[in-house]
Amino acid sequence: MDYREFKEELARLVREELGENVRVHFEMLPKNNGVKVEGMVFSQAGSPASPVMYVEEYYHLWEKGVPMEQLVEKMAWNYERYRDRIQLDPRILDDYEAVKDQIFFKLIHYEKNRKLLEEVPHRRILDLALVFYYRLEYRGERATLLIRRQNLSRWGITAGRLEEQAMEITPQKLPPRLMTMADLLGMPQEMPGEGGLIRLPMYVITNSDRNLGAGTILYPKFLKKNTEMLGEEFFILPSSIHECILVPGWTGYRQETLAKMVKEINRDHVDPREVLSDRVYCYRKSSDGIFL
Repeated sequence: MDYREFKEELARLVREELGENVRVHFEMLPKNNGVKVEGMVFSQAGSPASPVMYVEEYYHLWEKGVPMEQLVEKMAWNYERYRDRIQLDPRILDDYEAVKDQIFFKLIHYEKNRKLLEEVPHRRILDLALVFYYRLEYRGERATLLIRRQNLSRWGITAGRLEEQAMEITPQKLPPRLMTMADLLGMPQEMPGEGGLIRLPMYVITNSDRNLGAGTILYPKFLKKNTEMLGEEFFILPSSIHECILVPGWTGYRQETLAKMVKEINRDHVDPREVLSDRVYCYRKSSDGIFL
């Protein structure tokens, strides 16, 4: 059974499982970096929520030997779970005062998202774009909605005010988290090498959720506060939209070498939807700024 046959059979069985009151159809959904993925969209009369499940994920499970019946059960269970927990009243987005404390910022790649950026308020930073999203929290579940220009028109605010609000809220509600690479990987801080123990001189910066946390490099004064540990100049490797790796300048690494490493990791190990950049940045304490 190829992918097309699989998805049609899966949809047929899911419809049988959930009953005729639930409508199921397929959509190609745009994601970060211009990537499009096929989703199975569930909708039901009277329910404002339309859960989406990505078909390729289920196809890969089936290829690994998971029976179709289990996939149908899993999909039906997920539908019931998210239908009840994520309920967004669209009217809430008419009231800026009601949503402003749940507006955050994140970083995405500029060129790879150029078409998307035509529709959303943003600010270009190097080869990246600062964009904004609303986070819905309901019964322990979270969902995010990208802020678009039409939202600003509805709220009667400027992009500048939106950014000012997000810059205040994001560090407060998603504080930065700095850890050593060794801690992240569950490895010893020091490893045996020629001439004795070698300290792993890499650090990971993200937010408290470890989700969409690469933007923590823009938190006011945060990088400057850590220059005693990292040095007055250090490199920033954008390992994904979720985190960055900090490498002290005194380690002797060259920026070109690190950029080659980032590009290879992005190509071989990072989901294309989560790639941030192939470039490596340099932070300098003297100017408290980030440069290519």
